[in-house]
Amino acid sequence: MNLFHKPQSTQRTQTKEDFSRLPKKLNKGLSLILGLGTAASIGLSAPKPAEALPFQDLIVPGIQYFQLSNLSTKQKVELGSNIHQQVRRNYRVGTNANVTRIGQRLARVSSCSQTPFKFYVVQDPSINAFATTGGYVYVHTGLINAADNEDQLASVIAHEIAHICNDDLVKRLRQTQLVQGAASLAGLDRSKLAAVAYRLAIDLPNSREAEFNADAKGLQYLQQAGYDPNAMPAFLKKLASRPSPPEFFSTHPNPRERIAALERRIADSRR
Repeated sequence: MNLFHKPQSTQRTQTKEDFSRLPKKLNKGLSLILGLGTAASIGLSAPKPAEALPFQDLIVPGIQYFQLSNLSTKQKVELGSNIHQQVRRNYRVGTNANVTRIGQRLARVSSCSQTPFKFYVVQDPSINAFATTGGYVYVHTGLINAADNEDQLASVIAHEIAHICNDDLVKRLRQTQLVQGAASLAGLDRSKLAAVAYRLAIDLPNSREAEFNADAKGLQYLQQAGYDPNAMPAFLKKLASRPSPPEFFSTHPNPRERIAALERRIADSRR
């Protein structure tokens, strides 16, 4: 059985898988640092949602669940877990010991190290990574394959950890709550709130400010964890120079601006 054969239907129930053996094509560049014989949004685009429910239909007042203005770490983890179930219904998601090792190394030096981070590999050839809330970070096999070394992969994971530490998804939920007015997101039950959060995390890109902030904080984590900070702008340069740049470049800040900002920060840190 080919573990990485794309399922015919993304709606079927998925079981947790251990991606202990990634595809042979991943040997290029990362075979040494990932140890492929053992168990496995930089602002990137994300998977498509499972359900195309009208957004307004997800607003059900009267069932108090979360007070979005003051979510505890425990509540964020619970929300992230609920969103994770929707990700698993649509994609083959597993773990890899070395991706987890890299992620935990970065999480320990992050500004939200108290969060119980979990790192997952999504079997998908697109160059992609995303994060939700409560410590849930996802990296596509296509992105793993595109990275030249552990430092470049770590730069992506650091960026996604920064989105979680910055509470970017929770902030977008709060903004949505304000827009909805009386039909408050605080009135959603668990599954419907997770559906709203999933659509925000998956469908809508982060703001320009959020991406630059995640770059800055992610770069800091990268340096503090002992990785080469130059890997972050180097990976962006590599992706931007591809004959067909990743689709996420069309919905995120100009990569040249991000690269320049990162290189300035690296230079400043050496003075």
